[in-house]
Amino acid sequence: MDSLKALVQDVNPGVVLALYLSLTPDIMQRAQAIPGSGVFCLEWPRFLVSLLTRKNAPPAHDWPSTVINVKTGYARTNRSATIEHLLQSHASKPTSRGLTLTFLYTSQPPGVPLTGGDLVGWSAPAIMLVQVVGASMFEWVGASQSVSRLVRAGLQLSVLSGITLAFQRKQELSSARPVKQREVVCVTSGNGSSDAIVVVTEPGGVKLEDIAAARTGRLGIVASVLVTLLLMAWAVLLLTFTTLSAVDAWCVLGVCALGTAHATYLARTWRGAVGLGFKCAEQKTVVHADKVMTALMAAEEVEDGVGLALLPVFFPGPLRPKEEEWWEARKGAAKSV
Repeated sequence: MDSLKALVQDVNPGVVLALYLSLTPDIMQRAQAIPGSGVFCLEWPRFLVSLLTRKNAPPAHDWPSTVINVKTGYARTNRSATIEHLLQSHASKPTSRGLTLTFLYTSQPPGVPLTGGDLVGWSAPAIMLVQVVGASMFEWVGASQSVSRLVRAGLQLSVLSGITLAFQRKQELSSARPVKQREVVCVTSGNGSSDAIVVVTEPGGVKLEDIAAARTGRLGIVASVLVTLLLMAWAVLLLTFTTLSAVDAWCVLGVCALGTAHATYLARTWRGAVGLGFKCAEQKTVVHADKVMTALMAAEEVEDGVGLALLPVFFPGPLRPKEEEWWEARKGAAKSV
């Protein structure tokens, strides 16, 4: 232990901080696409600066997708991270053949869970507890109480930052209009994708198309002021960090490294319906076939109009005579109902 202290005692904390920020990638935008984690890490200030200057919530641009209303056939480009996660969380194992369609059923508006719900949600408070306990244990190896105080302050700022982002997401979800009659919506990444989801919303839920539009993604005046105040508080915390001794600085960085690892886990994990706040029925229908046309026909049997809505997406060209005859028969049956 003495050799470790001797190794770091001459290291300038400011240099350590600069090295830490240069080695850690900008992962917070992806990690906080679905807010909720208040784990302490030093990537928060940079993310808040980008959020404030952009004046917009993190866009879902990594995996473009389209939301299609089965009844009207209207297609809308998805701009919401919520819909992006909902689609990708139901993706099957990569395959070069076939199509999988997952049917989800809901009748309630989505909420904004800060913790819990899924593994990602429960992991945040667990990591925060480890950070608090770890900061206290560093006193046994020669660190001062400044480590524990700074970590606790950092956790408080991280939690407030997460709550601010959660409030922004709540604004996005609350802007969705309620569903007055049964509505069926398909979400797909387009031709060539191996997965799609079908969300059946009963009265009591909200329009998925409105969530996909993300019209309230811009930061309001209140949110902008809160983000600015948080940035000022983070600046004070970072300045305090530069006054720590070398041993204390390394201890704080060790705690922050755990937060960075958790942020990396968030960035690489797709949140499912529960983690996103959707209250879906436990029983869901999954349709899969090695041939895309067969999968679309099977989906049409499960829910009228689903296959017809996705048909021009996966088969923009002319169909075979037998396929054309089958779909014409389905159209005729739908009109007669």
